[in-house]
Amino acid sequence: MDKAVEEAKEKGIFVVSNSICETYNQEMDFNGLGRDPLADPDDISSYGPGEEWKSRFFMFEKYSNAKEVLLVPMDSRTTASPTGDSDYTFYNVGDIKLSSAYIAGLYALACQVKPEITPQEFWHTALKTGDTTYIINNVINYNYKFGKVVNPKKLIKELMK
Repeated sequence: MDKAVEEAKEKGIFVVSNSICETYNQEMDFNGLGRDPLADPDDISSYGPGEEWKSRFFMFEKYSNAKEVLLVPMDSRTTASPTGDSDYTFYNVGDIKLSSAYIAGLYALACQVKPEITPQEFWHTALKTGDTTYIINNVINYNYKFGKVVNPKKLIKELMK
């Protein structure tokens, strides 16, 4: 597997997986965002750590070895369903695979806008155009710096320059 990943990287193929941090030597990492199902998906304040990892975040405030982490939607998502061509599925609690697919899709869009883009340029631009957000814990009166939430509109606009 490692050999196949290295061969793909040498050919300029972006290898997206939940091991991206290891694949790209701690340069890249991501995590999935949680959201109440009734909250506005277009409002950045609707998001927080995904159900899968929020207890670690609030306990340790660290969720990666990478310098900066890209945060993408994971929970409260509707996707195509495996049950049929016109079916959809709602995932109240997602998993990291949904976030991997989101990044792969966003990279595919970036390649349409800028065919010569490299994985590193894509990642750097996604972080640069991401929205920094904070989470306030009123119980302990603490403001957590949450991180960079991907902003697809800003990312594509930047790549079009």
